[in-house]
Amino acid sequence: MYRIKFAACLFLVAFIKVVIAQEETGDPIAGKEKSKLCQACHGRDGNSINILCPNLAGQRPDYLEKQILDFKTRNRIGSIMTGVSQGIISTQDVKDIAAFFGSCKRMSSYNANQVGRTIFREGIPDKGVTACIDCHGENGKGRLDENAVYPVIGGQTKDYIAKQLADLRSGYRHNDPDGMMQNIAKRLTDDEIKALADYVSEL
Repeated sequence: MYRIKFAACLFLVAFIKVVIAQEETGDPIAGKEKSKLCQACHGRDGNSINILCPNLAGQRPDYLEKQILDFKTRNRIGSIMTGVSQGIISTQDVKDIAAFFGSCKRMSSYNANQVGRTIFREGIPDKGVTACIDCHGENGKGRLDENAVYPVIGGQTKDYIAKQLADLRSGYRHNDPDGMMQNIAKRLTDDEIKALADYVSEL
């Protein structure tokens, strides 16, 4: 009898662990339905239909989760997203939506801007600008899989990238850890931001 009870306890613990693990990860199938409102700007497959809205296809789900929650708590300000994020009820909804867009395939073309390429791969040492590739990885795909700080930036729309860099430079956007991206953006000129945005958008 003791062994039966012990076995039953082990089964219950294992079952609880499975449930918890499922709750900790997003369901892309459920996320597709929950992301209907998001798709109006970001596209049905996460490839943006608005030049000022980022491509979400292939983005790191953990990064998307953080950004949605930052909008929801107003740690990041966005005229549309601040309002939209309030309608995302639960943490699981956030995870499901992030999982859906993360599972989508990103579409891109290639027409490299050489000035932007140099900044991305080598930085601007004389100005203290580190190479983007150091954190964002080869072709902007992200270097550290377990770190939600560094998003996939390769293939984003150039207007969106330029705006985020300009907002970081001005301090309007300030939800980057330790002001790391703000410090880099402050050292970039308008022309350098444009060149970098052109290059990264084509990766």
